Amino acid sequence: MGTVTEDEIIVLKDMEALYLGNLGTVEFNLNLPREGKYGSSITWQSEDTRFLRPDGSVFRPKYGIGKRTVRLRASFQYGDCVKEKIYEVTILEEPNNIQVTRIYPLHLQAETGAVYHLPSVAVVETEEQEVLSHPVDWEEGEERLFSQTGTFQVHGVLRDTSIPVYAEVQVSGERNKEIVSTAPTVHGFPAHRIRLKDGTEFKAAQDRSLKFLKTVDDDQMLFNFRAAAGLDTLGVPEMTGWDSPECLLRGHTTGHYLSALALCYAATGDGEIKRKAEYIIDSLAECQRAFSGKPGFREGFLSGYSEEQFDLLERFTRYPEIWAPYYTLHKIFAGLLDGYRYLQNGTALTVADKLGDWVYRRLSRLPKPVLNKMWSMYIAGEYGGMNESLAELHSITGKLEHLAAAKLFDNDRLFVPMFEGIDALGGLHANQHIPQVLGALKIFQVTGEKRYYELASFFWRAVTEAHIYSIGGTGEGEMFRQPGRIGDYLSDKTAETCASYNMLKLTKELFAYRPEAAMMDYYERTMFNHILASCDSEPTGGSTYFMPLGPGWTKSFDSTENTCCHGTGLENHFKYAEGIYFHKADTLYVNLFVSSTLDWPERKLKITQEADKRHPGNVTLKFEGSGTLDLKIRLPHWASGNYKVMVNDQEMDDVANDNGYLSIRREWRDGDTVKLGFGCSLRLEAAPDRKERVSLAYGPYVLAALSDVKEFLRLPLRTERLEEQFTKETGSPGLAFRYNKADLLFVPLADVHHESYHVYFELI
Repeated sequence: MGTVTEDEIIVLKDMEALYLGNLGTVEFNLNLPREGKYGSSITWQSEDTRFLRPDGSVFRPKYGIGKRTVRLRASFQYGDCVKEKIYEVTILEEPNNIQVTRIYPLHLQAETGAVYHLPSVAVVETEEQEVLSHPVDWEEGEERLFSQTGTFQVHGVLRDTSIPVYAEVQVSGERNKEIVSTAPTVHGFPAHRIRLKDGTEFKAAQDRSLKFLKTVDDDQMLFNFRAAAGLDTLGVPEMTGWDSPECLLRGHTTGHYLSALALCYAATGDGEIKRKAEYIIDSLAECQRAFSGKPGFREGFLSGYSEEQFDLLERFTRYPEIWAPYYTLHKIFAGLLDGYRYLQNGTALTVADKLGDWVYRRLSRLPKPVLNKMWSMYIAGEYGGMNESLAELHSITGKLEHLAAAKLFDNDRLFVPMFEGIDALGGLHANQHIPQVLGALKIFQVTGEKRYYELASFFWRAVTEAHIYSIGGTGEGEMFRQPGRIGDYLSDKTAETCASYNMLKLTKELFAYRPEAAMMDYYERTMFNHILASCDSEPTGGSTYFMPLGPGWTKSFDSTENTCCHGTGLENHFKYAEGIYFHKADTLYVNLFVSSTLDWPERKLKITQEADKRHPGNVTLKFEGSGTLDLKIRLPHWASGNYKVMVNDQEMDDVANDNGYLSIRREWRDGDTVKLGFGCSLRLEAAPDRKERVSLAYGPYVLAALSDVKEFLRLPLRTERLEEQFTKETGSPGLAFRYNKADLLFVPLADVHHESYHVYFELI
């Protein structure tokens, strides 16, 4: 046994003497000393600075989120001795001190003789001019059974207050559900019909992701499932980070991994990737069979852990005691359905079918108020896109139980204001709710219920018009803020990558019904400046969790922690081709300017697109084959209406503009070319709430200034004749501009790797 040094004695005495108070119910700032009683120096680190800073500042979770336990690490040093101690700090949520100035009216429709559930929330506006959905306690409960027609008023109060709430219920003999056609206006192409061209940044990111997938140990990805099912784990290492055996989200990355393999095969046709995907699917089927033979497990269950978290959720156990069991389940579901969609793998569908039955049996026995409360719970009730997967499963199996299960995930806290066309997103966890809207749209697609489409359409407009940063990402600290609040929320925790992944999925699905250029303007903005920028420059599989937009931050690429954004990051870079081209009958939409080839055998056409990154306004389309075709080319927002179109080197001066698309209809012949010249210049894009905080952009690219200064750069830019204040770098292989009045280089955010940067700066 070693001798205890004098330095160590002092450190141990300081560790024992330090008392921080009752850390189980923290409501106020902590006093974190920098020096111990006997002379040790103390440094502090918090594992969640959203709620507890290293200086002891406490930020209580908002009302409704629940308390939060944060690990606080203290490092004691005296002389050569250094020791660490972990303190568990439980921070209580804020009390409900809501001051309401308005309660939005609730006009409801019910049917006689049918059980009706009142909405579990009302939409309110506060003295701080925040619009929120707030829980309601109705007199006599949520459930109603009206025996006669007429108009009735029901009463309640906002939960944890005495503020009255009223709703008017119109009761008729039959509740009217407006059903409309679900036939899309335009269609995307199968993934294997589009190939990215070598030498482009998008193809390079795809290639790095492909290279990484081939290095992944499939048996390690299956470790948690086999362990939970009681099968041999084959001696492979355990998963790490959020998928480690002690983590309550384990299994989610495996679902993303299966989706990534399926998407990769569709995008590349790589046979090795197909074999890896088939092995994962067969192994998950084996695990599902093993679960069904174990006592305490219901038929069809499949996960990386037992059913315990699902049991606890039904008893309203909060995060972090449990961690979003249906979210993890959705990733498994989505992976299986992607395996069926892209690989035509029947086993994947069989496993998903059984799992869908398990979900229906589990949830259909629960009362609606229980479901409402579960889905409104912060993180614990997060369910990803379970409603989307179940509705899609119904479209394949035809089982009414799968559709019923999808609707059991209707979330009043989000859906009630959206159905009413009210933006009450402020204070909601962004990526907890975006996939729920994807599910609503999928329910529309299989039922024709118009209100679900209108919900999804309104949500998209609300987010893209009032909740996005210049790069297209949304949310700060994972949370939506109030509409238009952008410039006040620039930090190292902006723009969660998962949220952009899901917003692009939603945009693509909505575009099929409403093919407008504005939708693809947003798609381009987010794909070029967030998703592409989120990929590690090395084939590590790493992805950004947040995209820092505060001054002087750097990107951090998660390759081992297995976060949610690492999971979606495995998929992202095989999806670049999805939005480039759409079609209907004899019409082709060119939405995105990405070098690629399109094979359209039904029209006996092959089209090659060449896009120039250094000159983003220059695009060339070359035709192989012939036939009559209406070619619609998006006129990008950044062109400001300036464009030139040449067909076979002859300028077209009568090109029609249809909903933001340049339309050219003609009999195309083999060898025809279309050359596009869009106006492209530097521009400033201001934050809506802080007009002095701006981003610099060029064409589709948002530019970042390379600087490690931790305060906002303050530049005396003139908004007029902006080009004259910068020099375009000619020696750079990519795109770069140097600010003439300072040694400050601006490059596309996707070209920034490990450097410190500024996306927003201040005008003076």
